[in-house]
Amino acid sequence: MVVFGVRRSPRERSQLKDWEVAEAKRRLQDMARRPESLAVLPDEPDRTYLVPASGPASWVYRGIPLDAVEDLLPKSGANRQAARILFAPSNRVQGRPLTPLHGGHTAIVAVSGMLDGIFGSGVNRHVAAWSSVKVTDRMEEEADDGTITIRERERFTQTLALVYLDGRTAILTDGSKHP
Repeated sequence: MVVFGVRRSPRERSQLKDWEVAEAKRRLQDMARRPESLAVLPDEPDRTYLVPASGPASWVYRGIPLDAVEDLLPKSGANRQAARILFAPSNRVQGRPLTPLHGGHTAIVAVSGMLDGIFGSGVNRHVAAWSSVKVTDRMEEEADDGTITIRERERFTQTLALVYLDGRTAILTDGSKHP
C-alpha cells in the first residue's frame, strides 16, 4: 500500500482535530488489514505532481571528527580511569597451594581462566582456554504398565578449547552434548 500526502501548513495543523487524526489512522489500519479490498492502481495516473528541479546535492559531514577523537582518547582522563577496569592485567598466580587440590578445586581453577595459556612445543604447541558449560542430562524410564517417565538433570561441566599452530582445533568435553 502506498499513501501519498501533502504537507499541511502550521496553521492547518493547528486547526486539525484529534478525532480527525484518529479516524484517518483507523482508515489506514483497516486498509492494511484487508489489502484485497483495495483497488488496483491503474496503468495511467489520474493525477500527477510536479517536483521542482533543484541544484546539485552537496554532502557535508557535520559530525564529530572521529580520527581526532581516536587520537585524543588515550590522553583523556576518562580513558585513564576506565583503562584500569577495561584493560586490567590478568591475575598471575604463582606458588604452591597450602593443601593439595582435589577435583573440584582443579575445575574451579581451570574455568576461572587461571589455567588458560600457551602450552606444548613443536607441532603440539597450542592455546588452551577452559570454560564452564551448563548441560541437561535427559533420562527416560518406562514402567511395566507402559508409562514413560522423563527425568532431566541440569549440571555444570567443563570444556577445554584447543587451537594448534597448524590451525587444528579441538574441544574436549566429558562426552555429553553441549549447546
